[in-house]
Amino acid sequence: MLDTLYISQRAANAIIADVAPYRISSEALSAINNFLDEFLYFLIDSARSLDLIRIKDAISQVLPTSLGKNAIVEAELELKTYVESGNSDHTKEKTIEINPFPLQKVFEQFRVKCQFFSTLGERGADDRDPDSVPDLYASEGIHIAPSLAIYLTAVLEYVGEYILILVAKASEKQGVEVARSQEVYSALSEDSQIFPLFRRTNLKEQMESQRESTTSMFIFPKVVIFSCNVINMKFNIINRW
Repeated sequence: MLDTLYISQRAANAIIADVAPYRISSEALSAINNFLDEFLYFLIDSARSLDLIRIKDAISQVLPTSLGKNAIVEAELELKTYVESGNSDHTKEKTIEINPFPLQKVFEQFRVKCQFFSTLGERGADDRDPDSVPDLYASEGIHIAPSLAIYLTAVLEYVGEYILILVAKASEKQGVEVARSQEVYSALSEDSQIFPLFRRTNLKEQMESQRESTTSMFIFPKVVIFSCNVINMKFNIINRW
């Protein structure tokens, strides 16, 4: 899994605590951050453009549920706040369409900027100055306007908070105080709005592989014990004979 951080441990625990007095493990939080990372990639891959209208359409295509619609509403409000704050610089809002579209590089640039602007990350409000965001591929003409990054960051945050609430409920159902990767898997698998997206991810395969490995670890000793019991039974029968 990638070492990405859209949501910090502090923010995640605060969101979960609003539902119930639980916490989240670092492993579980890593899974959520990696889910958001794949979600971002799907959005960029679907849009194949730096045009805001195309990006909005991509959100509706990748997440065609009320969750996606609500995420767009939240992003619109966040963008409006940014524009009205007077912090936006129109000279940095110009984007140039590049053909062929450099998907991987655009994704990597969005990843850096979304993590930078995330209010759920480790940066404080004073540390999110748009002028200090690194441009990984500026020399290659790849420029992502701050407004686009802030827009997609709001979408990721909204979906991330939604997942954390699901995880808190899954933890309550399982009776555990610290949410584990098992609760994340249950939350993503059992929710009708998020599962269609989850089943497309590499994360799902990785988590299922880990679950199978864990299950095998518990099954193997039982098989050994059973085999030993059979051997002992045969030995006793031979002795009696």
